[in-house]
Amino acid sequence: MKSNKTSSLISLILLVALVGVGMFWFKPTWDVTNALKVTERARAEEKKLAEDQLKSLQDAQANLAGAGEVQQQTVLAAIPERFEQDKLIILLADIARKNDVNIGSISFSAATSAGVAGEVKKGTISLSLTGNKSDLLRLLKGLENSARKLVVKNITVQFGETEGLERVNFSISMETYFQKGL
Repeated sequence: MKSNKTSSLISLILLVALVGVGMFWFKPTWDVTNALKVTERARAEEKKLAEDQLKSLQDAQANLAGAGEVQQQTVLAAIPERFEQDKLIILLADIARKNDVNIGSISFSAATSAGVAGEVKKGTISLSLTGNKSDLLRLLKGLENSARKLVVKNITVQFGETEGLERVNFSISMETYFQKGL
């Protein structure tokens, strides 16, 4: 009977030791499995977000495709794919020339951060101009009616006189929008 108790005790000790060794053996694998499950959940959420964005873009594309060619060109002119500084300079020079305003300087800055795909990005344009009061008002109307979306955010006006003529120096800060990276 004593040997039976001893063998039961030894069996119990071996079982506990075996369970302890098994825990230490499988613990790293358990941690890796848990980390993979967390990563899988995060990727599933990213996939869902990407699918939602894709659906939104496909809907927008379908709406645009259903529109006439003129409407498509109007939308792409208002918010082009790239920042297109060269085209902005030409556009601003044309608007200034049509409104008898002289451009002193143009400066650009654009957001370069990696945002969500399909997100509309914005750039800032600063203009230094010379003209008179009525020129400024006509220029602002020209900017409003521009094919490209231009939103005036700030205007600074300095009044002066040059050789008996009223001259106004003004600085305009505005935003424009684009779809993809620079």
